[in-house]
Amino acid sequence: MPPRMIRLGMLLGLGLTLLPATGFAQAADTPVARIVVLRHGVRSPTGSPAELAPYANRPWVAWPVAPGMLTEHGEQGLVALGRRYRALFARDGLWSGSCQTRDQIEVIADSTPRNRASGAALLHGLSPDCPGSYLAQEPTQANPLFHFAEKNGGKDDDGAAPIPTEWPPAALTELQSLLLGCQGEACMADARAHQRKLLLDPAHDDDATRARALKQAGSLSENLMLEYAQGFPPPQVAWGAGDNATIGRLITLHNAQFALAKKSMPAAAQAGSNLLAHILATLQQAAGATPNVAPLVPRKVRAVLLVAHDTNLANLGGLLDIDWHDARQPDDYPPGGALVFDLLRTRQGYAVRISSWMPTLEALRQADLRADDSLVQHTLRLPPCADRDACPLADVAHWLSQRMDRAFVDPSTPAMPPNQP
Repeated sequence: MPPRMIRLGMLLGLGLTLLPATGFAQAADTPVARIVVLRHGVRSPTGSPAELAPYANRPWVAWPVAPGMLTEHGEQGLVALGRRYRALFARDGLWSGSCQTRDQIEVIADSTPRNRASGAALLHGLSPDCPGSYLAQEPTQANPLFHFAEKNGGKDDDGAAPIPTEWPPAALTELQSLLLGCQGEACMADARAHQRKLLLDPAHDDDATRARALKQAGSLSENLMLEYAQGFPPPQVAWGAGDNATIGRLITLHNAQFALAKKSMPAAAQAGSNLLAHILATLQQAAGATPNVAPLVPRKVRAVLLVAHDTNLANLGGLLDIDWHDARQPDDYPPGGALVFDLLRTRQGYAVRISSWMPTLEALRQADLRADDSLVQHTLRLPPCADRDACPLADVAHWLSQRMDRAFVDPSTPAMPPNQP
């Protein structure tokens, strides 16, 4: 076995055997450390207008930024989210908001321009009056914390698209009609005559075609969600048909595609094990252990915010075998949506609690997260502790040692210099 694999195996039991596996009383749970993995803010579609044009019979809305970039509205949303986080951290005793203790929080962003800009905006909301910086690599570098599988084995999307088992999803029929502005055989004939790209075409219907269609539908439905979240006037959102309820139905196509391609095992383990190993090491360090996989931050840091991607959330969800779908926020991976890892000190030892914090579509549209119900929160129970909200750290580490793919874990963390907001 390679030395790297041996070191990872040592990590998973290191310093944790004294932690009991049963009898966790949650009344006295005290947060010791928190790691928030969140998606960047509202961005423009990654596809160019020319790439999107063949799927619709009308022009797509014009965005104020280049493809894939954070918008000014998206920046405002991240500032608002940072303010909400500051209040939550203070409530839970993790950070008071004081500049004197600013070193107790750290923001780490992926190197893509939209993530760097999101990290800066989030930091502004968290600590607007405190000098500070966020950590990120240069935009030309692929940060292995967020893209380890891609860096070491090709682009994540290069593999064959998984085949959906139920066809067609009702939302796909609705999306096809919305894109074409009509329905029925005459509509399809007109689309073919104008060389439109069809998601549903009886003349071409096999497993490979269905897989590609769902993948494209997931992307297109996300683009329509982004129009709504960006705050475009109603006549410009999905050609005037994109109200909250419609967007909520259509975005389930993106959820379904991610469930097949990003959240399912073993793909989730290959893409997410490196990030999860370093999250686990950070929690272990906060519990007093000295893990062999490098923690993300020094021990004095009590709250870490990782500005990541929807793919990272799906990968972690698959590895952890958790689901957080909620009709109040039908998009499982909204801009600013997060998975939150809390290390708790209990009367019996250290435990891990995982939760989802998802801004609603309306909160994103308004860039306002002050209302309690603007952030849909759930505590997510892990399979080793299905009857408890918090699971002993030792149990979590042992369980994950059987789920993470050790071949996709690097014990070191990349150098990430500080960047001024």
